[in-house]
Amino acid sequence: MNTDVINDIQALLGKRGIPVFGVADAALLDRTAPEGFRPGEMLAKARSVVILAKPLPLSVFQTPRNNGFYSFYTSAFHTYYQAANDAATTICLMLEAAGHAALPIPSYSPLKFHDGEPRGLISLKHAAVAAGLGKMGKNTLLIHPEKGNILRLGGLITTMDWPATGPAEFPKLCPDNCHKCMDACPVGALSENGINKMQCMGNCIKHTLMPPRWVLSAIRWPVGKSRLLTGLMDLLTLSFFDSYGVSCFACLKACPHFPGNRKAA
Repeated sequence: MNTDVINDIQALLGKRGIPVFGVADAALLDRTAPEGFRPGEMLAKARSVVILAKPLPLSVFQTPRNNGFYSFYTSAFHTYYQAANDAATTICLMLEAAGHAALPIPSYSPLKFHDGEPRGLISLKHAAVAAGLGKMGKNTLLIHPEKGNILRLGGLITTMDWPATGPAEFPKLCPDNCHKCMDACPVGALSENGINKMQCMGNCIKHTLMPPRWVLSAIRWPVGKSRLLTGLMDLLTLSFFDSYGVSCFACLKACPHFPGNRKAA
C-alpha cells in the first residue's frame, strides 16, 4: 500500500468536490459478480475497486417535466457522470505513476446485456455496497446513510492493495417492511423479486431510438437466450446511452431516504 498516493488521491477528490469515497476488495466482487462483469476479468491481478460518489442537488428533482422529460435532472446527472469519469481517469494516471496498474470504470455507458437486461461493465452500485458505502434499496438504488439515495457513482480498478472500507450492515436502510418504491412505480417494474429493467427503461428513458415499453418487455427473453441478439443490444446501447432524457424518478422520490423526505420529516 502506498500511503502517499492515497493521500494525494483524497486531496484531489476534495478539490473536485467528490465527498464520498470507498474501496471494495476485488476478490469479493470476483466471487459474487456474474461472469463477464468481474474486476479480475477486466484487469489482471486486480486487488481493489475504488468507488467515488457525489450527491445531486435536490432542486433538480423538484422541477416540472419539459417536453416529456426532466431537463434539469437529465443535465445534472450527465454532467456528474462525465466528472466521475474524468476523476477516475486522473486517479488511474496517479496510480500508474506510483507503479500500480489502474483501469477507470465507465460511470454509465457503455453497457453490456446479461440475461436480456443491461448492466454496467462493472456494477458500481454492487461495488459501493461491497465498499461499505450503503445498502441497495428494493428499487436497486444505492442508499447512503447520510447522503440518501441521490448519489451518482464513478470508480476504478487497480492492482494496488488498498485497504477495503466495507462491506457493512445498515439495518435501518430499506427495511423489509417498506415497499414505498414498489407502490410508487407507475408501470409495476418493482417487486419483491427485484426490478424488471426493461419495463422500467421503457417508461423512464426518452430517446428517439428507444422502442415502446411493450417491445422492450417482449424482447427481454429472446435477447437473454441469443448471443447474437445480446451483441446487437450491446451495440445499440452505444447509440443513445451517452445522451438521453429521463421522464420518471418516482421510486427515488418515494423512498424515505430521499433527502427531501428526510428534511420534510
